[in-house]
Amino acid sequence: MVALLLTWLPVAVTVVFAIVALWRLRIERRARERLENKLQAMETVLKSARQRHDSLAKQFNELRAGSMGMGQKLADIATNVDELLEKQVELEMQDPGSRLYSRASKMVDLGADLDELMHECDLPKAEAELLLSLRKRQTANQQR
Repeated sequence: MVALLLTWLPVAVTVVFAIVALWRLRIERRARERLENKLQAMETVLKSARQRHDSLAKQFNELRAGSMGMGQKLADIATNVDELLEKQVELEMQDPGSRLYSRASKMVDLGADLDELMHECDLPKAEAELLLSLRKRQTANQQR
């Protein structure tokens, strides 16, 4: 019996070891498949995140370039406006007639009549009448 046991013991141990090894190998394969599936999912998520990042980086660069361009355009426009205001002031200072018309215009706004305009601003009657009628039209248009 001992001889029989000694003969079959290595075979039995080998069979048990083979069964355990096959069972363990199967468990390891399942674990590896799960890990590979998780890795593929993570790679998909990473690829999507990279694409989103690239898209956002491109949009950001476009916005930055656009805002820099708009900033430059606004600075140019501000410079042009300042130059135009300076030229307007210069023209107003150079033309003494326009000062008379500005004064006459203010007088009309304050309620001056035809004789006052002609006397105070040295305007001919036709110009004073024209100025009065223009102001009346402007006030009528503003009230609408």
